[in-house]
Amino acid sequence: MLKKMAMTTLFASSLLLAESGVGININEKDLEVEGILDSRNLAILQTSSTIYQADFNFLNVDSEKKLLGAGLGATNKLEGVEGVELTFGAKFIWADDNLDYTDNFLAVPLMAKVRYNFPPLLYNIPPVAVESKVLYAPKVLGFGDAENYSEFRVSADIEMIEQVRVYVGYRNIKTKYNNFTESILDNSFYAGLKVSY
Repeated sequence: MLKKMAMTTLFASSLLLAESGVGININEKDLEVEGILDSRNLAILQTSSTIYQADFNFLNVDSEKKLLGAGLGATNKLEGVEGVELTFGAKFIWADDNLDYTDNFLAVPLMAKVRYNFPPLLYNIPPVAVESKVLYAPKVLGFGDAENYSEFRVSADIEMIEQVRVYVGYRNIKTKYNNFTESILDNSFYAGLKVSY
């Protein structure tokens, strides 16, 4: 039920705003669906150069562990450095590590993301970008059985067709429950496809 609801929300919300998109990434054992809502084409929200983004993701690891996330962030260009965008925000995380001794894992980690879009390359090579994202929630931002949460991602993408990006990346997601050792929810490489609207 939760999977159907997450998928429906992602696809329906991705149609609402321009510069938004959906993506799917996989590896041998994992499946992740993600969506981004972007304020670039909503005149009412564009009173400054800051872009507001809402992002959603659902990660299914080994068909046993699950993670659902929804976040908000503000993005702007780094002054004096061409092609670099910074995003700061927070994200709501629900996780199920499929551990017998735990209940709900809920956390609201703070998020920082850096994206570098390479300048136009020679010989009509498609646009290329690299991105890194870090999320961290100490005990004070954890709820239920959550003691802390950390996530690190790095990825590279190339726009092979207009508004269609192919990407590869690495993610490391750790959860720590009260009175228990840290658990690695996911530690893997992945490849995927993003479509922008």
